[in-house]
Amino acid sequence: MIATLSLANGLTLLFAALCLWTMALQSRGGVTTLGRVALPGGFALLATLMLLAGVFETSILFDILWVVAFASGSMIGRIRGWTLSVQTNREAGLVSLPATVDGLVAALILAALSGIDFASAMLGEALIEPGYIAAASALCAGFLGYRVLVIALRVVRPTPPNNVSRTA
Repeated sequence: MIATLSLANGLTLLFAALCLWTMALQSRGGVTTLGRVALPGGFALLATLMLLAGVFETSILFDILWVVAFASGSMIGRIRGWTLSVQTNREAGLVSLPATVDGLVAALILAALSGIDFASAMLGEALIEPGYIAAASALCAGFLGYRVLVIALRVVRPTPPNNVSRTA
């Protein structure tokens, strides 16, 4: 069963589009603030929660699938966050990120899933089962959310004493 087209479908599509837009700006690399680094993960989480709320006929299989997808995406995002070369300027509150496409791909998948959900609501029949759409979006949101969480931890955590450069 799928709900008819409503404001929730439009907002889900809007949040996914904002996630894609902010991630596209970030994927080019460069210097930005930590708040702007966090935007795609926040928009992805909002879109995923709205997609999950749209699942009416659920079973234990979909619940397990959603949790496993979120946990898998979180682990992959955590690993990716630690492998990125991040440079910080704590005095100015800036973060320098390299150009990457991993976050852009995850945001693009999330936007496509939101588009499928929107089209399904418009047609009145599910193109893909909403439980699977919610699980796939949870994978993307977990990846984007934990990627930015690890980057934020790396930025705000003080540098270990053995990595401090000494004057000659």
